[in-house]
Amino acid sequence: MDAASYEEIGDRGHPAGYAWAIIGCASATLLALQLRDFLASANLVLLYLMVVVLVAVWFGRRPGIFSSVLAVLCFDVFLVPPYYSITVADPQYLLTFAAMLTVALIISHLTANLRQQAQVAVQRERRAAALFALSKDLSGALTYEQIAEILTRHLESMFRAKVCLLLPDRSGRLQVFTAEGKQGQLPPDASMEIAQNTYDRQATLDAESDMAASGLPLYLALRAPMRVRGVLVVVPENRQQVLLPELRRLLETCGAQIALAIERVHYVNVAQSAVVAMESERLRNSLLSAISHDVRTPLTTIVGISTALASDRPISPGAHREMVDTLQEEALRMDSLVTNLLDMAKLHAGGVKLNKQWQMLEEVIGSALAMLSRPLANRRIEVDIPSHISLLEFDAVLLERVFCNLLDNAGKYTPQDSTIWIHAERAGDTVLVAVEDNGPGVPKGMEEAIFEKFTRGDPESALIGVGLGLSICRAIVDAHGGRIWAEKRSTGGARFVFSLPVGSPPPGELPPELDQPFPAKLTA
Repeated sequence: MDAASYEEIGDRGHPAGYAWAIIGCASATLLALQLRDFLASANLVLLYLMVVVLVAVWFGRRPGIFSSVLAVLCFDVFLVPPYYSITVADPQYLLTFAAMLTVALIISHLTANLRQQAQVAVQRERRAAALFALSKDLSGALTYEQIAEILTRHLESMFRAKVCLLLPDRSGRLQVFTAEGKQGQLPPDASMEIAQNTYDRQATLDAESDMAASGLPLYLALRAPMRVRGVLVVVPENRQQVLLPELRRLLETCGAQIALAIERVHYVNVAQSAVVAMESERLRNSLLSAISHDVRTPLTTIVGISTALASDRPISPGAHREMVDTLQEEALRMDSLVTNLLDMAKLHAGGVKLNKQWQMLEEVIGSALAMLSRPLANRRIEVDIPSHISLLEFDAVLLERVFCNLLDNAGKYTPQDSTIWIHAERAGDTVLVAVEDNGPGVPKGMEEAIFEKFTRGDPESALIGVGLGLSICRAIVDAHGGRIWAEKRSTGGARFVFSLPVGSPPPGELPPELDQPFPAKLTA
């Protein structure tokens, strides 16, 4: 729907209607001349009434009135004796003329009213459809740029006008907002000063009498429930069209919809900022808590042992060996903590790029077990990797980190002389790798939560850790296109499973030195 369509509603009529009124009356007269010797004059009147109805239906009230008068004249001149003269021999025909003109005018008026009401109903239906389309698009807008693009697309076609969205900055100064952001300029003849005044006054300047006469733009304050959110500038091609009551109400309704959409996006941004701030505060507190506890403890131990070693007090060889081992163990714990913190920062900042290559899964497992030889002391490790799925495409360094975190986690929560199982199996287009233990298992309801940052299955545990290991595992596995989850073993304990895509290995057979099964059982 556009503004020009409203011109057709009313009684002004179309210029072609007068021509068609003449053509219709002439045609009716020609037909009546052929029938006047066979039919009574009262029957021939119906031909002219039919012309009046058709002209009024198609072209409006004024062409209908014109056709009514013309029909009476034609009837008088061509069908009432004496023929071809406006004089009347029988005065009774004067009553006929009056009745005919009255009936024709009434029919023309009623028909034109019905036509106008039908046109108004059509235009209102189009207006409702246009508002629905605008509201539907605005309901899905997530940014100010999308709102600017939507209102430009809809309002320019609805009002045949140039439109511009102005939104305030932090200081309350209006800025032009387009689909590309804060770019572009005001339409011609628009004034930023008047728009700013409209925003400051929180009013609509449809313009005082001089503005209406000069054809200046419309400045519509976008009033939302909380406050005015901006100004909509409308520069119509024909200002008088936009000043029509129907179109003016339509413009104000569109402005209200746009204001609601802007306010909704504003509060969505506020909510997102609040969530980010709360999450940042939570992570900061968790990090400080972790550092204050899990870094201070090994640091205190290291400082105490190094002080004892640096003193001149004699130390027995056995005590010296024990102190050195403790010093190394605490240093390794600190190194693991710092490594986890750095890995998490890199993974979530997108600073790590995968170096995926076709490699043996057994080699990564062996490397991880070698790194954890001390934490996994007195643990029995059983590995079962079928040879037909041992070659996969992955980043060896990152996948080694996954195994280290899972195995270290299993070592922390299992007693001495317990068993840890590592096995893999093919499942469609993926390989499922599982690390199982016979410890206390994952607390019920924590199967997903333990993969969040700074979350531990037992928050009150005295074991060293900040709750980053499993979160790092999930980030690495997700980067490889797989997923990881935790579940409870049927015989007790925890079972961590992650999947990796099988992919298409390169052609050719494996070298003989690599085509060997990994030992089924290892003891660390």
